[in-house]
Order: sequence, then C-alpha cells, then structure tokens
Amino acid sequence: MSVVSITSLSTASHHHSILHCVTGHLSLARAARSQNDVVIASIFVNPTQFGEGEDLDKYPRQLERDAELLGKIGVDHIFAPSSDTMYGKNHVTYVEPMGFDKTTEGISRPGHFRGVATIVTKLFNIVQPTNAYFGQKDAVQCVLIRRIAEDLDMDVNVQIMDTVREEDGLAMSSRNAYLSDEEREKAHVVYKSLCAAREVYESRLARGMEEVTADDLREVVRAVLETEPLITEVQYVAVDDLETMQPVERVGNDGCVISLACILGPVRLIDNIVLR
Repeated sequence: MSVVSITSLSTASHHHSILHCVTGHLSLARAARSQNDVVIASIFVNPTQFGEGEDLDKYPRQLERDAELLGKIGVDHIFAPSSDTMYGKNHVTYVEPMGFDKTTEGISRPGHFRGVATIVTKLFNIVQPTNAYFGQKDAVQCVLIRRIAEDLDMDVNVQIMDTVREEDGLAMSSRNAYLSDEEREKAHVVYKSLCAAREVYESRLARGMEEVTADDLREVVRAVLETEPLITEVQYVAVDDLETMQPVERVGNDGCVISLACILGPVRLIDNIVLR
C-alpha cells in the first residue's frame, strides 16, 4: 500500500506493496490527510518484488475492507490496479538500482529491490504526487525510494514515518496474522533485541567512548534473539550507514541503522532501529 498526497490540486500517499491495511499503514494515511488537500492510497501487491518460494499467493488481500478503513480516515481516492495493468504482456523495462542487491536484505532476497524500484517509479509517474509517505520498518526500501526520487529528478517529497508498533513493541505488519497465539506472544523479542543494542550504544557513548563496534551491536541483538526457542533462524543482523545502507564497522555520533530478519514459526519478521 502506498499513500501519496498533492498539496494543492491533488494529494497522494504511497505504500506500494501492502494490500492489507493494518494500523501501521493507516497511520501513513492519517499523516497524509493532515498535511494535504487530496489523498490517494495505492493498493497493489507487486509480483516483481516477491522471490521464488515467497508468499505472493498467500499475501493478504482485502480490498473492500481496506477501502472502508481508508475511507473513514478521509482518503479521497484509491488506486488499485491489476498486475496486468501495471505489467502488460510486452513489458520489458525495469529500474535497476545499483548496489542494493548487495545490502544484507538484498542478498537474502535477490531481485527484490529491482521490483521495488520499478513499481515505485511507475506509481510516482502515474499519480505524480507532491508528497509520498512510507514507513521506516523497511529500512533499505526507505533509502532506496529517496535515492529514486533524487537520482531520477522526481518532483516528489518522500516522507519517512516512524514504525508503528504493538503495545509490546512488535512492528505492525500484515504478516503478523500468520503467527499463532504462542508465536505472537513471543514475537516481542524481535524489538527487545534491537532495544538492547540501543542501550549498549547509548550507555557506551554516555561513558565517553567515541565509538561502538558493529560486531558488539550485532552480538547483543543475536544474544537476545537466541533466548527464544521459537525463532528457528536469524537470517541476518546488519549495522549500516543511515544514508547508504552500506555496512559500517564502527558507530559513533553519526549513528546507524540496525536491522534484522528472522524466522519465527512460519513467518519472516523484519525490523530495524535507528541510532543517532
């Protein structure tokens, strides 16, 4: 799902790959509604950013429900194209962002960011928003979208909004619906692990240390995750530059993004935390 907004004649806000509106996605629409004259929500499950073996066919699709929720917030229009509309039978053109397949998330999902870059470019070209709203939960995606807008000279203001979380800290996501009751109860450990790394970073800088090693931060995150038996795999824990999402070895006052992906039950959970 995307939310785009146009401040005078038309407004739109875009979250491109979310079809199932949860509270986190609706918060983007609320932000757009409060800042723009016209708000357009795009709802499209983008097949080109799903890899082999991923959950494209199972991804939640509840267009009528989503439209009702968005309408209550005051969204003016919904753009919900079909895959055939967005990718015609002769479609051969894609946007290839250099270097993003070499990020930690990109390595784990080959081709994913080409799909993201292509669909965001198409949505921006079709809707031509003044402002576009995305959630921080997909950290690499946020950096990528800003790069697209800047590198391709798009006249759009990309707004990155804070991740919306459940009371226990779990980042809101459509995929949380796949968790069993027991798995959902334990899923808060994901955010807990990131907060533990933040505490180490802040406490060491407060004691006068100029930097913290990325290895130390990764070890803290993994140690907390490994306390939960229901997490069957930690795919990665990454410590990256805020602007480029390239790995850093040491973190000082400039900060970083710590991001992770893990498997809990049948669900791949991602999350991140910004250190400044």
